[in-house]
Amino acid sequence: MPGLPVRGGVAVPGFLRKLGGRPGDVLLVPDPDLRPFAAGTAVVRKAPREGKVRGVVFRPRRRDEIPQDLRRYRELIEEDGFIWAVIPKKAAIEALGRDVTFEDVIELALRTDLVDNKTLTFSEREYGVRLVVRRHLRR
Repeated sequence: MPGLPVRGGVAVPGFLRKLGGRPGDVLLVPDPDLRPFAAGTAVVRKAPREGKVRGVVFRPRRRDEIPQDLRRYRELIEEDGFIWAVIPKKAAIEALGRDVTFEDVIELALRTDLVDNKTLTFSEREYGVRLVVRRHLRR
């Protein structure tokens, strides 16, 4: 995908830190072309049967699927983990064939115990919003 901050199949230096990950963290990244962003971690493609993951990096495909995506991924992350929802920039929504906006993700996430705390550019056409469990709900 053009514009990805990846060189030779590895995310540019510092990208993992910007995600909130650390080398060796277990991250769930279902979309194959998002996996280079998690370079340096233990990437899993499917939810583990047992245990938790540090974070999830995914693309919500349709607005009406966001609530179930957030519920499912929230159950999978560690208490201090994160969920990155990678969404199209407004100019690319139609070209990418997705109806998900930043406002959709935020509106639906704030109805849960998640809150947004960071955005990050993933490519010329996409950026992400990081969702975390509200601080007062963590142990």
